[in-house]
Amino acid sequence: MKIILQFQNVKRLSALRAFSKRNIYRLLIALPAVAALTLSSCNSKEEDAPAYEPAVSVAVTNFSISPNAKVMADLDSVFFSIDLDRGIIFNADSLPKGTAIDKLVPVITYPSTVEKAVINMTGGSTRTGSVDYTENPTDSIDFSGNVTLTLTADNLERTYTIRVNVHKMVADSLMWDKVAVAPLPSRLANPKEQRTVAFGKKVFTLLRESDNSLTLSSCESPADKTWQRNALSLPFTPDIRSLNASDDALYILSDAGELYSSADGAAWTAVGKNWLNIIGGFSSSILGISRDASGNLIHDVYPQLAGYTPQPLDPSFPIENLSEFHTFSTKWATEPMGFFVGGERDGKYSDATWSFDGTQWAVISNTPLPKLSSPLIIPYFNYRKTTTSWIQTEYSVFLCIGGRLADGSLNPYVYISYDNGVNWQKAPTLLQLPDYVAATYAADAAIVATPMNASLDAYWQQKSTPSPKGARISYFVDGSDVDWDCPYIYLFGGIGNQGNLNNEILRAVLARLTFSPLF
Repeated sequence: MKIILQFQNVKRLSALRAFSKRNIYRLLIALPAVAALTLSSCNSKEEDAPAYEPAVSVAVTNFSISPNAKVMADLDSVFFSIDLDRGIIFNADSLPKGTAIDKLVPVITYPSTVEKAVINMTGGSTRTGSVDYTENPTDSIDFSGNVTLTLTADNLERTYTIRVNVHKMVADSLMWDKVAVAPLPSRLANPKEQRTVAFGKKVFTLLRESDNSLTLSSCESPADKTWQRNALSLPFTPDIRSLNASDDALYILSDAGELYSSADGAAWTAVGKNWLNIIGGFSSSILGISRDASGNLIHDVYPQLAGYTPQPLDPSFPIENLSEFHTFSTKWATEPMGFFVGGERDGKYSDATWSFDGTQWAVISNTPLPKLSSPLIIPYFNYRKTTTSWIQTEYSVFLCIGGRLADGSLNPYVYISYDNGVNWQKAPTLLQLPDYVAATYAADAAIVATPMNASLDAYWQQKSTPSPKGARISYFVDGSDVDWDCPYIYLFGGIGNQGNLNNEILRAVLARLTFSPLF
């Protein structure tokens, strides 16, 4: 289990994975042929040569599907892997749910020495029987059942199983688990207020109980539902929603604005600062808003960053009900950057994305969000087809969920940004909240990597391979078993239309991330 504490700009790996995948399987195809040619030419004994040539003479060297826009755009670009050792032809990246595969025209390449190529269909939804591919290469095949291809050459036969895989669920839908709902980790029923942050390798939830006492709960994974619940006694009255974390410590404000820090959430120490609000963690420091000796609002940092000089707040900079502050890295900057959205000041709501680069603040939004108070920003992943090939490119994105609109109503939409908060747009329908997940404001989220496992027996085998550097999914292959980490979203609390705390933890995941990784 691994908690993702900071969201860093992840390189777009799907195209790279697809490139690597193609090379791996072309090698699978090429190596037996190379071995046959090499060994045949090097052997001094003529009778040794036939032991290697037959595999080449009945080898399928390429397989694809003819284009058919009525079935799917760019159908001919879907990549099929060919396992010559086990005689299996398949597409590792399954087609979208609902794709009709009962009338597809395959394009098959094999040596000119092949005398006969017969496709046999059984158990299909629209067609069964055999097709002589050498005489009828444009005949449609029903891949909804069992399909085999038998090649004959030089009195030798080789039969291949052909699988056209189709997803059983919509791959790019954000699925909210109805079954995995759990209550907030309180000691008493009906807590009044909550705040959840990720710190170290744990998730911490601070609750104000129904009797106004405090509970600080922690766990490594909300999926295990094994929270350690502790009554928390403090020498000050905390501002629950101000709880935040840097890389090194937890921070919170008292109701009088005193800044406190803690290494474990149990023991708290005043740091000698008085702030109006905490914005969020930035590496080993915490960012906040305070006043100078003249009473003017200024940006503050604790511990102080090298070379940082406190700056006055821009008149439009919001001072309360901000979203979470998230950091990220880019290839254009040596230091991390961070941003938040929304918030209020003097009764006015903000639609801007404010970013901090370690020295100064600036508005970076070009296409902003609606004006929102207390929205939730979640770092995550999404996929888009950006070429004419059937390749889904992986993007690191930010999702904006909920928040209160300027008219007092709740934002019902999910928004998405592919460029770290510069441009926002309504997310695709598949990423919108389902009817059974109500809109809220002042909710929190944690991203927790959940271990998953699958078998590759039906596809291919590969020697133990560590995951590529920088990959979103950490995976490891052992024989025919593959293990990977799937990032789940856990949504905590939130205030609903009636002004009451939602006493639930909800779980969501992009369906595609639950599928076995592609190599």
